[in-house]
Amino acid sequence: MAERDIQAAILAALAGRTDLRAWRNNAGQAKNLQTGGYVKFGVVGQADISGILTGGRRLEIEVKGPTGRQSEQQRRFQAMVERYGGLYILARSVEDVLAALPGGAS
Repeated sequence: MAERDIQAAILAALAGRTDLRAWRNNAGQAKNLQTGGYVKFGVVGQADISGILTGGRRLEIEVKGPTGRQSEQQRRFQAMVERYGGLYILARSVEDVLAALPGGAS
């Protein structure tokens, strides 16, 4: 399954939950059609999906396909999230996410 399909499946699985909110988190650059320049957005290394758990704890989910690997910037972002008490999940499937959430596969 392609990474974008895994992301969509994770977001769909989380959509009906009442114990969290999650959304797609984009990073990259876009061309300004008026000036021809580029505008950068997002944070280097940020996770693919961000969110918040009941109680205010930050949720970050980095989605990888079957052979995908974290970049050094993604590992640093993970360390920062965890250092401040957030939950960072490296996921290759919906099941990975559900198992890592508080309370397990709810």
